[in-house]
Amino acid sequence: MLKEKFEQLETWYDHSVEKTINIKTVPYRGVAPFLELVDKVLRAGGKVLYITGEDKEKVLLVEELRARGWDSFSLHQEFEIQEDAALVVVDYHQATRVRGAYDLAIYDDVNSFPIHKKPEMQTLIGLIYGHCKKVLAYSFETVFMGVEVVEVPLAERSGFVSEPRVIETRLNLEEFVPTSVYEYLLWFVYEKKKVLFLTENKKVKRKVARFLSKIDETFSACIYDVDEIGTRKMVELSQDESKPHIFITDDLDDYLDVPANLEIIIHGADAPRYSYRELLFFCLRSGYYDELNGEVIMLCQTITRDIERTREMTRYFNKVLWEQGFEQSPT
Repeated sequence: MLKEKFEQLETWYDHSVEKTINIKTVPYRGVAPFLELVDKVLRAGGKVLYITGEDKEKVLLVEELRARGWDSFSLHQEFEIQEDAALVVVDYHQATRVRGAYDLAIYDDVNSFPIHKKPEMQTLIGLIYGHCKKVLAYSFETVFMGVEVVEVPLAERSGFVSEPRVIETRLNLEEFVPTSVYEYLLWFVYEKKKVLFLTENKKVKRKVARFLSKIDETFSACIYDVDEIGTRKMVELSQDESKPHIFITDDLDDYLDVPANLEIIIHGADAPRYSYRELLFFCLRSGYYDELNGEVIMLCQTITRDIERTREMTRYFNKVLWEQGFEQSPT
C-alpha cells in the first residue's frame, strides 16, 4: 500500500503544478507514508524543512534517516537555525524564523500531541510558503483545500482505533463520579490496568481523588497524582504489572514515555479545553504500544460537537480499516 502512496507523492513532487498536497492519516502513524519521498529529495541534493512537535531526541524521521546513513541534520536549534543542513527540524515557533530556501517542507501534525489548531497551522504554512518549492501537510484532517489528498488510514502500531464510550450525566462533576465510571474503575483495578484519569483543572483533580478514595478503599493504594510523583515515577510504576495504577492529572499530554497502553478516562470531556483534536489523540494513545487497545471513556454533562466529531472520526478510521481488510499489513 505504501508503495502506491509513494508513487502518488513522487508524481506530485516531480510533475504536478500544484505546490501543496495533503496526506491524511491517523494520529501516531509514524513517518512511513512520506519517508521515501524525503529520501528521494535528499539523494537528489535537495533540502527538507520538517516541522514537528516531537522531542528533539526522539524525532522519528531523523531516526529513520540515520538508519539509512544520513547525518546532515539541524535539530530544533534554539537560536540560529543551521540552514545549511540537508534536513532542518524545527518546532512551530522556530519555523517562524526560517529564512532559507527548501525543496520540500513537511508540517507533521500527526506524531506529537496537537498543541496548535488548524488555523494556526495554515497561518504558519503561509509564512514559510514562499521559502519552499513544495509543501506537504501531514495531518488527520485536510489542511489544504482544493488540492490532492492522499489517504493513509492504517495505524502503524495497532489495528482498530478505540471508539470512545461517552457517558452523559447530570451530576456535578466537581463533586462526584457516576456509578458507571466507578464500575469501570473497579474492573480496571481488578485487571491490574494502567489508567490515565484526566480532569479539567487541579481543583477538580483533588476533589475527585478524595471522592474516589473515600467511596472505595481499593482505590486509595493505587491512585497517584502525576503532579506529585512526576512523569519519571509514572513511567517506573507503569512497568510494575503486579498491581493496578490510576494516574490522575489535569495536564494535557499524551504520556508517550509511559510504556503501556492506557485506559483513559476524560472527566469533564465537554470542557472548552478539549477540542476534537486532543480527544482524537487520546483515542489513538490508548492503543499506541500494541493491538490490545485500552478503553477511552468521555464523561460529560453535555455531548459537545467536539465529542461527536471525535466519535465520527474514530468510526470513519475503523470503517476504512474494515473495508481495506484488517489482515492487511500496515506497511
